[in-house]
Amino acid sequence: MGEVKFSVKVTGMDLFRFLMQHSYRGVSLVMNVLITVGALVFFFLGLGTDPFPKSAALLLLAMLFSVIYPVQLYLKALRQAKNPVFQNPIGYTLTEQGIEMSQGEEKEAFTWEQVFQVRETRHLLLVYTGRVYACIWPKRAFSECETQVRRMLSGHLNETVYKRKPGKD
Repeated sequence: MGEVKFSVKVTGMDLFRFLMQHSYRGVSLVMNVLITVGALVFFFLGLGTDPFPKSAALLLLAMLFSVIYPVQLYLKALRQAKNPVFQNPIGYTLTEQGIEMSQGEEKEAFTWEQVFQVRETRHLLLVYTGRVYACIWPKRAFSECETQVRRMLSGHLNETVYKRKPGKD
């Protein structure tokens, strides 16, 4: 299969998308939706009859998970994007042995066995090598070599680790 090389410059929006993907999945997503919907239901049921502090608290609770927390994540992503690590592109080389990362003089490598999950979103390919550590690959970064990247991932990772979206090579 050879090797595939590409370079990634992660932006604040990429980090925000990663944080949203990481924060709003599984049980936490279900709990956030239930709390938001429950708070809104009680808010509207008590509208006009409940005291103002109770209504305000319910509205604040509903907004906490649907507005306030995402805004906080966005601001956090913008702060993280100013970190020197994200100011310069990260070079990736996919080889038969694994994934090599380089940025300036710094180098790091992961074997394919260390990759335990790959998640794909509309804009990102997230290659997890730890519970909260992932290589964030904006799809725009490897648009010219997307087919080779997908072949490399599917050739070295089993289907439970790399679940391809239908119609993608």
